[in-house]
Amino acid sequence: MIPQGAQGVGHLATRIVTDLLPKAADDYMAADLGMIAGLLGLVAQDFERGTEVLLADIADIHAILETAAPRFAGSDLGRRMAAEVARLPSGMRLSQLTAHTDGAMRVLIDVHAAVEAAADAGEGWAKMPDLAIWTFLDAHVARRSYDSAF
Repeated sequence: MIPQGAQGVGHLATRIVTDLLPKAADDYMAADLGMIAGLLGLVAQDFERGTEVLLADIADIHAILETAAPRFAGSDLGRRMAAEVARLPSGMRLSQLTAHTDGAMRVLIDVHAAVEAAADAGEGWAKMPDLAIWTFLDAHVARRSYDSAF
């Protein structure tokens, strides 16, 4: 069997811990190898979930932008929001999805700033999109949490 993807990265981490770590010349080298093995475990998790995480972010951001769009109709920000919702990822590679998500996040940041400015000015409509954005940010962080002993 040839391990692939996350399993292959996990196999590398296991080999470091079982084969190299016991042969470390000193405590510094042992600590370094342990850290590398641990980081490989995190990379394996990202390898396994990366596409799902990024597609969920894109879907959530687009839903927020679509819901908030009427408040920004006719403005430059409204046009950027509409363009973002219409934009498709250039492919399904993690680098392409990451670049797409980065662009969507830039628009969301600008929308969030405008929504919070409206909330500070007493605009009642701003409460719901502000809550939606904070809820998304909580989910964004949770999707990226690691199963780790670190």
